[in-house]
Amino acid sequence: MAGAAGENGFGADGRSTLDDAINGHRLFLGRHAASGEELLLATGRSLPEFLNAFLVTAEFMAAVVDRLASGALLPHASLAAEMDEALHGWALRRLPLSPASRDALAPSRSWRFWLLTLLRDEALLALLPPRVVDWLEQSGARRRLAAVELAPTRRLAGEVSYDGGGRISGWCANLSDPTETVLLELFLADRFIGVVRCRDFLPGLSERTGGSGEHGFAFLIPPLHDDLTARGVLLHVRDVQSKTPFGSAIYIRETLPGRQDDLGRILHALRGIKDALRSIEQTLPDVLATTEPPVDAYPALKQAGLLRNWRAPALPALPPQGLVHILLLRGEGDPGALRCLIRSLESQRHAAWTLTVVLPPAAAPSSEVAALLHPLAARGQGGMAAYPDLSGLLSSDPRLSGAAAHLVLDGAVEFGEDALPVFLDALSTAPMVYSDHELAVEGGDPARDLDDAVIPVLKPGFDPVMLLSCDCIGPLAALSGDVLLRALALEEGMPSDSHDLMLRLVDAIPADGRSEALPADGGIRHIQSMLYTVRRPADFRSVGALPRALSGSPEAVGRWVRRHAPALEVGIRAGRVPVPMPAAPGLDRALVDPCDIELGLAAPPFVSVIVPTRNSPVLLRNCLDSLLRVRQSYPGRMQILVIDHENEDPDAVALIAAMKAGCGVDVLPYAGPFNWSAMNNAAAAQAAGEVLVFLNDDTVAADRGWLRRAVATLALPKVGVVGARLLYPDGGIQHGGIVTSRERGATHEAIGARSDDGGYLGRNALLRSAAAVTGACLVTRRAVFEAAGGFDPRYPADWSDITYCLTIRKSGARVIYDPKACLYHFESKTRGRLSEASAKNAYKNHLRHVVEEWGDFMGDPYFNKAFSRLGDPFSRLRL
Repeated sequence: MAGAAGENGFGADGRSTLDDAINGHRLFLGRHAASGEELLLATGRSLPEFLNAFLVTAEFMAAVVDRLASGALLPHASLAAEMDEALHGWALRRLPLSPASRDALAPSRSWRFWLLTLLRDEALLALLPPRVVDWLEQSGARRRLAAVELAPTRRLAGEVSYDGGGRISGWCANLSDPTETVLLELFLADRFIGVVRCRDFLPGLSERTGGSGEHGFAFLIPPLHDDLTARGVLLHVRDVQSKTPFGSAIYIRETLPGRQDDLGRILHALRGIKDALRSIEQTLPDVLATTEPPVDAYPALKQAGLLRNWRAPALPALPPQGLVHILLLRGEGDPGALRCLIRSLESQRHAAWTLTVVLPPAAAPSSEVAALLHPLAARGQGGMAAYPDLSGLLSSDPRLSGAAAHLVLDGAVEFGEDALPVFLDALSTAPMVYSDHELAVEGGDPARDLDDAVIPVLKPGFDPVMLLSCDCIGPLAALSGDVLLRALALEEGMPSDSHDLMLRLVDAIPADGRSEALPADGGIRHIQSMLYTVRRPADFRSVGALPRALSGSPEAVGRWVRRHAPALEVGIRAGRVPVPMPAAPGLDRALVDPCDIELGLAAPPFVSVIVPTRNSPVLLRNCLDSLLRVRQSYPGRMQILVIDHENEDPDAVALIAAMKAGCGVDVLPYAGPFNWSAMNNAAAAQAAGEVLVFLNDDTVAADRGWLRRAVATLALPKVGVVGARLLYPDGGIQHGGIVTSRERGATHEAIGARSDDGGYLGRNALLRSAAAVTGACLVTRRAVFEAAGGFDPRYPADWSDITYCLTIRKSGARVIYDPKACLYHFESKTRGRLSEASAKNAYKNHLRHVVEEWGDFMGDPYFNKAFSRLGDPFSRLRL
């Protein structure tokens, strides 16, 4: 009876608790609350207010009522196939229901049956405020739901069979609601023997029922009923919800001695185990399709053979032809690594290869290395060469000069299956190719179980800016034509390390209209497959002896600067970024050692910083005080331009006037509805600077030198936009660049991470390219901004910063994330928050428009396909 829970259904206190708010979202909207604020809106409410918070929303109408009326899949299916016990108990205990509804709902776990019953229950509806009832009537919700008959919504289909040995099996599904898990009661004659949930996966059922195929069951008759089965008995099956019989009665007869025979019991148990294993094996592909394991699960997933979807290379339709020349630098002193390299080459199906081990000047190979190369040399597949003689050898040897591919290795690696034909095929579309690889850490510490530590090095698309920080390409690159000869001619002497080697190789790519300093993406191709393994020893007693997943060489970058930008003021030193290491238990940290690059300009440009604001005097005061300190340290001219968007707060009005009169802050009045794009476009037209900085009024500089750094980064060749590293007030990361995709639109990278968290392979702390950056702090040149047409006013609150970045990238320029341009961001305090439903609807509408306009260009070139696009970027793998 409704009164059992108190006259308002919430007991003596009469108010909803946090537990009520959590369960209310699950029951009425089919999702968890999106934020703490959303939970608070449904907490501390009377029952009518509580129900009003869910029922009188556009989300409830579109996602629940419309789908109930049309028979479509409910959003609740994303939570679970059926209500769990906790939610079921809460609803029966806390909601005021008529006796008839309570009796009907008690055995049911069906989302559809529950919602239809609740929305027709007079005891519950009688407690709603009159305006809610009127809204349900005027919106047509009650009329539409009344037309949906409860009985026809459950059309059960299935079969039951007796397999012998006391085992009953079969399946049952509700064809009107394939997400429902049907419960069946089993009786021997009139004796109740148990209940089964029809949720086991059975192959082929999905085509017949329209659901997931998880409608099967198996039941073993307990031995305590042997007295019935020994003399013969009828099995009756009944639907728990409707109490109607399901299927025909089945005659069962088992001999008592046979049921008690130990061997028979063992065989029966083995048959059950086999059936369970078969069910797991059949279900596993469907489970993996929606599983997103963390990166540190990589070793276990590899061992289980579950990574073939993206680890395996995509083989060409026709096997490519031609000689593959493997050029191994620094291979003279490690016979074990060379042996593994040769073994992996000999296992390749592409047999046309040759290996050259390059010796540093005045170096001699060990006897073991010479012995390993001897049989290769005897059959014309191997040899040695001193580095000073390498160019002459490549020019004079007809086989090497005519090779279809040169694979340059800075140290020995182990090639994966069919790696050579994949590299060879990729070179038909690009002069230089690189791939992902595995870093196998050999610790030799059995006590800590570190022998099989494996790190997946999943690389971004070609990024010459990130390449200045560290070697994000090597230690292996495949080259075509005479690229290798050009690279050897760039500098005297052997490359000092892999970073130096990759910078030289990239510089040797033909220009074809690109900037000499930063090659265009079209010249260098990334293969997103694990084509080789690098083995590295490590001493786990010392942090300094841990393996480096990525490393940078200040000397190599210094040589690059001398080659390309001798006038650029660049300070370079070694850095160290600790990042989580996906490896064996106990090995929890690896190191990325990038170059710490300090950029500077001899003649800094005139900068205009544009800050829109409305009725936020405290935020604006902090922002402007911070900018005034930045202006003191900026070596060039700096204009601060405040957009006064109809400020009415007396403190805000007074602050803007004081800043204008006493601090030289310029003010641009703006009237009309909020439109971030339009007001910033208007301010850009009035600004005086050569460089434009668009800055939210809820930001504060973490370092007064951030602007000088961002403007210097903007001066790099072909850079059109620079974005900052933004932190929450507690120091956590709010923005580390933006990942774009057709599936999710735009996602902040590293959001919520600690400020000292380097992220996957140190990405959070690396100067690098990004698909987009946030408009909360966006630095761009005026000429670039005007050529792009400014921000798109069709997007007044969101997306205009993203589409601007897409426009810049499409023009051939780059968008850069600079972690050293760092500010605090008090996000969402200026505009406030939209309601959840309207915010989601606006986001979806804008996402649809952006995807229609930009298509495949929404794909992030720096986001490896091995990562899931549905979770936090670079955190979970896609299986």
